[in-house]
Amino acid sequence: MIANSVSIILWRSLAIFLIVGALTGVAVSLLLIFKPHLMARANRLANRWISTDHLNQLLDRSISIEHWFYRHHRLLGVLIVFGACYILVYFGLLFDKPVALQRLSGYMPVRLLDMLLDVLALASLTGAAVALFVGLFLCLRPSLLRGIEESANQWISSDCAIRLLDIPRDQMERFVAVHTQRIGWLLLLGSIYLFLSVLRVLM
Repeated sequence: MIANSVSIILWRSLAIFLIVGALTGVAVSLLLIFKPHLMARANRLANRWISTDHLNQLLDRSISIEHWFYRHHRLLGVLIVFGACYILVYFGLLFDKPVALQRLSGYMPVRLLDMLLDVLALASLTGAAVALFVGLFLCLRPSLLRGIEESANQWISSDCAIRLLDIPRDQMERFVAVHTQRIGWLLLLGSIYLFLSVLRVLM
């Protein structure tokens, strides 16, 4: 009953959205056909270029926590060791796979669920074993991790990727400006077709 009510509400919302979109398309298409200069003026007002340069400055900034990390290496090492030991004990001794299969069998096939639980247990045990060694190194000899940390902690600048976003692409606008009335007629036909199709389904 609840699922049926939700589907009715979603369908009505979709129908209202499509009808409003079709009517908006009709209005825009009439402006494109009969008053294209008004659409060009509205397009100039709405089409503001927002540069991503400020976003690039925020993203392309390195945040270093190594000094704080190595200052409190014993506390962090103890916490990591305790967390790793808990995961090892839980997935190695306390994890009851048949109970988990029984509780989760309603969400997916039992064979797939059995395989996923095996993968989860194996990944958790492997990660906990690695974390245990890392925690012990942090407690006793944190200098042994500096070489690994320096080789892994390489800065990758996002300037090139952001620069690709910071390029205006107005090919579609120029195409519409050249073929304003043709685009308007196509949009009008499509909007009327959408409006009539939604009304026919509702009736």
